Amino acid sequence: MGSVGRDKPIVVQSDKTILLEADSPLYPECRDWLSRFAELVKSPEHIHTYRLTPLAVWNAAASGMTSHQLITFLSEYGRYEVPQNVRRDIADWFGRYGKLKLERYRENTIETDLTLKSEDPILITEIYRSKHVRPLIAERVDEKTLVVENK
Repeated sequence: MGSVGRDKPIVVQSDKTILLEADSPLYPECRDWLSRFAELVKSPEHIHTYRLTPLAVWNAAASGMTSHQLITFLSEYGRYEVPQNVRRDIADWFGRYGKLKLERYRENTIETDLTLKSEDPILITEIYRSKHVRPLIAERVDEKTLVVENK
């Protein structure tokens, strides 16, 4: 994977934007990889701009990609070293994948509401105490389960 030297077509910036040189012979391969974990922001003639977002990285995790694969790709095709804050955020975003599950709540075999579940009671407590999320929670069933408000 990737080439060496100044021929590398990607620049990863600390604000999580990724620049891709469209004139590079590696452009098609890099574009295909970037589409798996980054959002295309703009694509003028010579330099295309992508952005890493938690949702785009979540989609990559859902498709089976690992944080190691993503960082390896950026390192191998990047003209410069991947900024540490970007590496840290990628690892954090991948680490969150799968920790919450949204499921139908069954009460006496009747599906009534949605529940938010986690094996991490600290995460459930954090969500329950969030001033932004709390209005959306109908009740706390136990340390690992919240019932989502049905409006």
